[in-house]
Amino acid sequence: MRANGNHNENDGFIEFYASEALTCPRRIYFRLKGYPERWPEFVRVRLNQGINTHNVLGEILERRFGFELEKHMVLRSNRLGFEIHGRVDAIRDFPIEIKGKTSLPKNPYDYHLAQLNIYLRWAEAEYGYLYYIKLHEEPMKVISRIDFSRFPIVRGPNFKAFEVPYDGKLFRETLKHFYSVKRAYEKGKPPEGWNNYTCRFCPYRYLCYPDEE
Repeated sequence: MRANGNHNENDGFIEFYASEALTCPRRIYFRLKGYPERWPEFVRVRLNQGINTHNVLGEILERRFGFELEKHMVLRSNRLGFEIHGRVDAIRDFPIEIKGKTSLPKNPYDYHLAQLNIYLRWAEAEYGYLYYIKLHEEPMKVISRIDFSRFPIVRGPNFKAFEVPYDGKLFRETLKHFYSVKRAYEKGKPPEGWNNYTCRFCPYRYLCYPDEE
């Protein structure tokens, strides 16, 4: 799979998003089919807090450490017939992915590792970083207490940083996952969904659970 410098024409290739790596295949399918998103209100609040957090922390990474923000990337596989598009939160010699959460995980989530792994593949970097930061109405209250003295290993209350090496096996697993969704999309048959706690946060929940409408 190679980096693609042409961002405008995809020659009919199916476009997946890096943020969809190893996420619920049914959710990806509905997005490809063009169904409208219906976000639960409590998720909208978190999304807005997440955007604000990204902006504040991103500005620090850009101003103090010379990172480029929201870098558009494309990986294309002619053999598999799809592209993976994404926006890297921050990149210089290595990528940094920022995740705002209501509670911080002990270890990175698999799908966050898979997303960062795509960026590592695209950037041809050996390692990158996942930053988990607790969501807050005023992100600066959390970010102001972060210690950047040993950057990129960053520490602070309500903050966790993980150094993540590139994983070729994980990348192949991610391609396989996307390819299975592509096959379902071409057949017009929704794949099995996860049917777990993540359904609460899904903008396509109304399609899987129509009786709740």
